Amino acid sequence: MTEIQSTTPLVLVDRVSYTHWNQTEPTLMDCSLQIEAGTLNVLVGPGGSGKSTLCSLFNGEIPHLLGGKMEGTVFLNGVDTATLTVSDLSRQVGHVFQDPETMFATLYVEDEIAFGPENLRMNADEIRRVVDELLHMTDLQEKRTNLVWALSGGQIQKLGLAVVLAMNPAMIVLDEPTANLDPAATHSLHRLILELRQRGMTILLVTRELDDFLLTHADQLLVLNQGCIFASGKPQEVLLTHGMRLTHELGIWLPETAEIGLALRTGLGGELSELPFTAQGMLDALRHYGYLKDHLNGKPIPPEVHTHEVLIRARGLRYAYDAEFEALKGVDLEVYRGEILAIIGRNGAGKSTLAKLLTGLLKPTGGELRILHKNAREWKVDQLADHLGLVFQNPEHQFLTDSVYDEIEYSLLARGCEDDDERKRIIAETLKQLELDDCTGIHPFALSAGKKRRLGVATMLVGQPKILILDEPTYGQDKQMTQTLMALMEDIRRQDVTIVMISHDMRLVQEYADRVVVLNEGEKLFDGTAADLFVQDELVARANLRPTLLEEMLHRYLQSGGTLTGRISNSHDFIHALGLEVQIGR
Repeated sequence: MTEIQSTTPLVLVDRVSYTHWNQTEPTLMDCSLQIEAGTLNVLVGPGGSGKSTLCSLFNGEIPHLLGGKMEGTVFLNGVDTATLTVSDLSRQVGHVFQDPETMFATLYVEDEIAFGPENLRMNADEIRRVVDELLHMTDLQEKRTNLVWALSGGQIQKLGLAVVLAMNPAMIVLDEPTANLDPAATHSLHRLILELRQRGMTILLVTRELDDFLLTHADQLLVLNQGCIFASGKPQEVLLTHGMRLTHELGIWLPETAEIGLALRTGLGGELSELPFTAQGMLDALRHYGYLKDHLNGKPIPPEVHTHEVLIRARGLRYAYDAEFEALKGVDLEVYRGEILAIIGRNGAGKSTLAKLLTGLLKPTGGELRILHKNAREWKVDQLADHLGLVFQNPEHQFLTDSVYDEIEYSLLARGCEDDDERKRIIAETLKQLELDDCTGIHPFALSAGKKRRLGVATMLVGQPKILILDEPTYGQDKQMTQTLMALMEDIRRQDVTIVMISHDMRLVQEYADRVVVLNEGEKLFDGTAADLFVQDELVARANLRPTLLEEMLHRYLQSGGTLTGRISNSHDFIHALGLEVQIGR
């Protein structure tokens, strides 16, 4: 390689267009950007905008491995990546996939981390040092001898990061790295990312949701829309210039403080020159401009919408995977007809295990579990499936056919829908409702992570279950699709269907859940409303949760002597309570 001047960016993407081998329309179109060495860059965009495809440019997957047609040039350290081998590029750029499981090559956690250094022929002592350091860094010390497939979703994300860091690359690309992490673990990973940047590493982080931490610390915010770079620059500059369009038109999740700040700026006619990202900073700005009153009127607290009929009851519920690991340790739980129940907690708390018990995929090893007034041990899985649906944390684990259309049709046939015209009508309506109507012939495994999740929801909804369990329902979804999905959940709830959602998304929980159950290390810590939960600081910390910025703002407001009547569950409610009649992405 020739010597590069210090002014040369680490990555330069110059007018790149790319069409996947199995598609006719380009996913990336005339895309240009640059990334400086030693910087933290955050990439956002609506679902299907091409974010994962863009990530594949930097380590040579495109053009070397994925086929398709590429135009334009990608430079790494001033060298055209088309002239480098994948082996050379993989040592310089590490890529943590959206689904890290697809990266794994061995059976055990420590072996997986050691696999890359072993292929680089590092000496055994150095490999052991690297493995120990990364196990500690990612909090996987106690899992070092575990099977990689036995990890929770969040632990798999951490292992994927450790595997890439073991290669000591100059740049890492993280595609939705926090999607399956609990809130405290997400914050911990963000701190780790800052530490890596301080060590000189270059980072590109793809996320569906911007938070106050990323906006405060990122060097560059990149916005991708329809395969093109819509905006790039310092986060403050991008939000001040394009913030309303990001949330209204592109459906980008912004922190509640940024959404409220944009409304305030609009109300002030652009006078606000910088958006506060912290809860206290936003309250100070509202107070300074006279919008923060001594009393706020929220929306009326809705009456209970569920019946008191118990569809699921657990008493002392236990489940042990083996003699050494008990995932659930005596959980008591009721699930009522027609409610939206959120089950939350740290990674590995037992949430997914509970979901599998509720659907009959696992049988209790202790305690009592009754589902639809019948002992869980008496249910056969196929019989229970007629009444209860589960959308997996990894929905591809439940796909059985070769196309999106066939997948939904299979679910209908399995449930006895033999009328061809009726099946076609239901499939067409479902595809349109979940914005999958342009994907009918695509193989389910070729979909983006967000579309896989929507297909998983579709296959369960057409069965008209009495209870629908969703494990991370909004993973990979932009703001607009999240609201579409949750509006659909509320609609089917009104049809007397019970929704149980397992989620790390505290905004989702705060806005939509009637009731929240917190699990921690296999035990139930809390059962009540989100508003009651987030004022219990000790319990929240113990469960590795973090309140939303909106909850933090409300808590600080009340502590300072303010009063609140009714309920404020999202930034739109707060903006309305302030008297700022500005619509923010709703």
